[in-house]
Amino acid sequence: MNDHRDHSMRRRTLLGAAAMAAMPLGASAQSMAFPQRPVRIVVPYPPGGSNDVIARLIAQKLQETWPHPVVVENKPGAAGNLGASEVVKAAPDGHTLLLNNINITSMNPALIDKMPFDPFRDLADISLLGATSLALAVHPSVPVNSVQELVALLRSRPGRFSYASGGNGSPQHMAMEMFKAATQTRVVHIPYRGAGPAVADVVGGQVEMTISIVNQIIPHARAGRLRTLAVTSRKRLPTLPDVPTLNEAGVPGYECEIWLGLSAPAGTPAPVIETINQAVRRVMAQPDVAQRLNGQGIEILTSTPEQMRQRAADDLKRWTEVIRTAGIKSE
Repeated sequence: MNDHRDHSMRRRTLLGAAAMAAMPLGASAQSMAFPQRPVRIVVPYPPGGSNDVIARLIAQKLQETWPHPVVVENKPGAAGNLGASEVVKAAPDGHTLLLNNINITSMNPALIDKMPFDPFRDLADISLLGATSLALAVHPSVPVNSVQELVALLRSRPGRFSYASGGNGSPQHMAMEMFKAATQTRVVHIPYRGAGPAVADVVGGQVEMTISIVNQIIPHARAGRLRTLAVTSRKRLPTLPDVPTLNEAGVPGYECEIWLGLSAPAGTPAPVIETINQAVRRVMAQPDVAQRLNGQGIEILTSTPEQMRQRAADDLKRWTEVIRTAGIKSE
């Protein structure tokens, strides 16, 4: 009787081992069935911006292939840290994701003394999604037509001119401070509550210049309300083919792209991360997605989780130096 029971136990053990061996390495029943319920993408900024546009497009496309809805929730506040904190505290199962960006991982930690979380410890990167460039633009009353002329003017009258940004510690603020350091110029910073109001006051002539998101500059430039001198990307943009990069325009080595990515809470199983990564890459490879995002000034940029993590680390090092040199303090 005991021999029969031992034989049955050994047989069940062997069958279980065979079943495990048949599963992909590192997989689990949960990850193989992902998603098991609706997936939520938290955008830590208000609706309408580049983060929101790309999140909603991805959600729409994922919903076409996944068996559960994909919803986008805007949780703005604290320079993106409010929404990111919510994701950090979520269950690490891939059903709550963060529309991450350079601000949260590479600027805020260098700027804010007491971060509510560590983006490198508390988030699991999935993939880069895209990058959007900035444009250096001046009000038409500023008597310059090139970056070199602007630099000469700023050097001749240090502290006389001002620039508008989307707020202290915003990408616009950081990009202009990097420009000032590279060109050894002095320009007064006027922070606003968002890039929209900042650009509006440059258009209105209350402030002389700004570096802001390209798709916020283009309509005003085409209408003659702003003069675009350069873009901050590593290469010229299809939407502004006649506008040089800052590197081409006489600021050697200058490059600033605001990348966007997708992250999950730390501890999310690797097979789940891989499932989402592959799904996102398929979405971003669709021609209509590229057309829609390029029209918004977003260049598609996918990656492995490791590549995204490395880019964030490299940018953190670079922006820490910019913040230190400029003496920028968090509000």
